[in-house]
Amino acid sequence: MKTKVWLGICFTLFLQPVLANGGGYFRGGVERAGDVAGFEPEETEKIRILDEKLTVGLGQKSADVEVRYLMRNETDKKVKVRFGFPVEESFDTSMMVAVGEDASEKTKSLKYCKNYLITASGKSVAVKWQSEEKEVGDKRFKGIAGWLISEITFSAGEEKPVMIRFDSDYPSEEWNVSDNTSESPAMFRYRLSTAACWAGTIGTGHIIIKPAGIDPRELKVIKPVNRFKKDGENWVWNFENLEPSMADDMEIEASPAISGHNDSETSRFVERGSQWLMSHINYEVRASSELPPADGNSYGAGKVKSMWGQETWSEGVPGTGAGEWLELKPVAPKPLAAILVRPGYSKSDGLFQANARPKRIRVTLNGEHSFGVDVPDSNNVRRIPVIGYVKPVKQIRLTFEDVWPGTKFEDLCVSGVWLEVKLDKKPKLGPVR
Repeated sequence: MKTKVWLGICFTLFLQPVLANGGGYFRGGVERAGDVAGFEPEETEKIRILDEKLTVGLGQKSADVEVRYLMRNETDKKVKVRFGFPVEESFDTSMMVAVGEDASEKTKSLKYCKNYLITASGKSVAVKWQSEEKEVGDKRFKGIAGWLISEITFSAGEEKPVMIRFDSDYPSEEWNVSDNTSESPAMFRYRLSTAACWAGTIGTGHIIIKPAGIDPRELKVIKPVNRFKKDGENWVWNFENLEPSMADDMEIEASPAISGHNDSETSRFVERGSQWLMSHINYEVRASSELPPADGNSYGAGKVKSMWGQETWSEGVPGTGAGEWLELKPVAPKPLAAILVRPGYSKSDGLFQANARPKRIRVTLNGEHSFGVDVPDSNNVRRIPVIGYVKPVKQIRLTFEDVWPGTKFEDLCVSGVWLEVKLDKKPKLGPVR
């Protein structure tokens, strides 16, 4: 869901999902910042990036990005740099196609860089928005909405730390045709080549790409080629005196394209990249506590066995609900690829905010394999990959160690739990209804 971005300062954010440090794309490649039409950085060619540390945490729906620079004024005079963080338009596109419905109907929502923060020497720097006035026929700025503009002053020869932090949603395309759904890959891009507007080379650099909620086995570094090295679950790239070019631009696939096919009211086939899986609710479930029925509604543990999230389990003890649990026993134990949890009372955004929902879950399999996962405060399904455990799972306990508080009720709610198992081959799929 995002935007491309091009940094005049040299920080480019592609919210298609992107960011980077400056410059821009012009005829034949990257040009100096002074060639930019509509908005021009000032004095950036007098400042060198001595060190750049970029950390990207790839979540399921968005990336958390932090880039720290050490910059130096290469002149013996005071310099005020004016730079922009250009944000291009980027859309989430959803196409819902039902029988008899116009297939061309689309809903789009424009997304910009979220929670953008810039500091210099630890102090917040003011940011001003400037929209881009596009010239007819000029394709260079097609899709750019504008820039986030800041100014920083450097004394003669001064070295100054600069930090930029933001959230970048992945651009998304989704289709729904009756019982079938498709979702585009989650892509993150970062353009090192846009650093051309700063003086000289980038002295040293350290880039780390971290899974932060995604399955690390699915993370793919598509570009650049032969730069990154695997370090545990992370991908790391260290460099010295880099004169960035387009060959250094980054393109990362956080998760593959996904196609879903409803098989019945209790199971669903999913194709993730080249792997076929089945998610199901064929299990027995009990809870540490249950909220008593009220106003014609019940909140028992069995309510999580819903594929649609219209009902909810709610714990029934005083307090926040931290420490409460759900325990599942699959009818046919198999190794798990993932556990899918729909946190909170997801029937509506109002009910989701009003009630508490999981913030951190402790997953325990067969009483012997345990790991913790953080859950973003979002009314979306949280996919929890199961890594490093291949035994058939007979028992799953989900302990809710921490919660996001509700605005109205303390009750901790969960509206769905599905178990995902791998399939050896493509299943036989029925016709679309």
